[in-house]
Amino acid sequence: MKCLRIVPRFSTSVLAIRNENIVHSGQSCRSLSSSQAKYRDKNKIYNANLSVVAHLESDWIQPKAKRGMPIISPSQEFTESLRKSLVSLYKEEVEHFSIYYPAGLKLDRFLKSRTLPLEGVLLRRKEKMIQDILAKEFQDAEDPQSYLQDQQRISDYNKREEKLREIHINRWVPVKFDKNCAFAYLLARSSAEYAVLESIFAELKYQEPEFKAKSFFDYGSGVGTGFWATCKVFGKPTESYCVDTSSDMNDLARNIILKGEEDKSLPIGINFRLHTPSTTSFKYDLVLSAYSLMEKKSAKERLELIFKLWSRVEENGCLVLVELGTNAGFQIISEARDFLLQMGDENMDIIGPCPQKLPCPRYNTDNVPCNFMAKYRMFEIDFFKKSQVHQELYSYLTIKKGRRSRRELPRLVEEPTRNKMHYICRVCTSNGTLQEVKVDKRLDKELHTFCKTLHWGDQMPVSLDIPLSEETRTPAYEVPVGENTQHENSVENARVEPEEEVNNKL
Repeated sequence: MKCLRIVPRFSTSVLAIRNENIVHSGQSCRSLSSSQAKYRDKNKIYNANLSVVAHLESDWIQPKAKRGMPIISPSQEFTESLRKSLVSLYKEEVEHFSIYYPAGLKLDRFLKSRTLPLEGVLLRRKEKMIQDILAKEFQDAEDPQSYLQDQQRISDYNKREEKLREIHINRWVPVKFDKNCAFAYLLARSSAEYAVLESIFAELKYQEPEFKAKSFFDYGSGVGTGFWATCKVFGKPTESYCVDTSSDMNDLARNIILKGEEDKSLPIGINFRLHTPSTTSFKYDLVLSAYSLMEKKSAKERLELIFKLWSRVEENGCLVLVELGTNAGFQIISEARDFLLQMGDENMDIIGPCPQKLPCPRYNTDNVPCNFMAKYRMFEIDFFKKSQVHQELYSYLTIKKGRRSRRELPRLVEEPTRNKMHYICRVCTSNGTLQEVKVDKRLDKELHTFCKTLHWGDQMPVSLDIPLSEETRTPAYEVPVGENTQHENSVENARVEPEEEVNNKL
């Protein structure tokens, strides 16, 4: 497993991002991190002091096959194609699955521990911090020539500096997928990715009943999970263009589609490429980038890619961006959301997860990432005979180049909690706020019963009566005049903040 040996493992980090509003108000600094969850004041974050009244709207209820959160397995067609390709082409690789799978789990842990690559003023601050640490640990470190007289001291100083840079700066490492790494990824990650994409596409299909994915563009296609999820939800596209920089990934995905028949060619309309076409003249109904933006080494490269992907979307088509539900993944999705909204295209609507196009309340007022959960099982192949139910956190954004068909509804950003007489539902509202909604069984038995079917990430088919704030006598969701929002930044600096702003925030 050559490519995995050179991949370092890092502990989960805290991505320090200060809120402009908190800085101006003189409050303590806020960081965006799962590890900060225990310090959250949920009553303040979710405006629990407001007595919000929810009214169930029966016409907006989404039908469900089961009450519980769905458990998704790779489609039968996907599983059967994989099984046949393993039998006919990859017999030798199947014998090493016991090695590939642990390596894939190691890769999965590494991917979820990565942070965004540092750049600009943030990088310079980290470098200065390292020099300050060295100055304390090594006497006269500010003038190395005065004390580094022998090779041993020079070696110690260089080793310590390299270690500090590894801890504080070199936390982002690109992953290069060879054949072994592709199989490790297939076993450990593809089932989770398929479940996430099928969940997102199913939500898109419900929100846009008339949407048809006749043409499909997949950037970072990997082993083809996006293609198979599209086929399951929307049917097989007439045109599928899959791009991945790894030729080994493309070969594996192609052989799975062909069911291991090497002498056959791909069906008409399915194409695999190593690079995106230079022109954007051909448009696609569905454009997908799943778990690929993290591989870009700077915000500039990420935004350039997002712009190119958006330019490939057909009118009334959709762009879907998916990343891991980590701090870094949410940061990328928030960055993309700001960038697309600041482009000023009024003929654009967010399908999910946001019920509005206002500044993200989770990013502005909370200190944990906005993510959702998918439950899944592994492939039904001999290696996974007794597959357990697994969970995967993800952050995503679905934007339509056109107006949405259905009305925006509040979306649950946490799993509902329950006591004897109440359900407590925490939602993101169309007013751009996070709101706690208490459903009393004695006041609304129908809504209380319906809450038994709601889960994290679902839309709550209710209309909310939000009272005025007692202190200001203005709607509680209004943004105070002069308050900084994400949309005030320029397009060029979306999530790449000027040095003077970072000086205030850090």
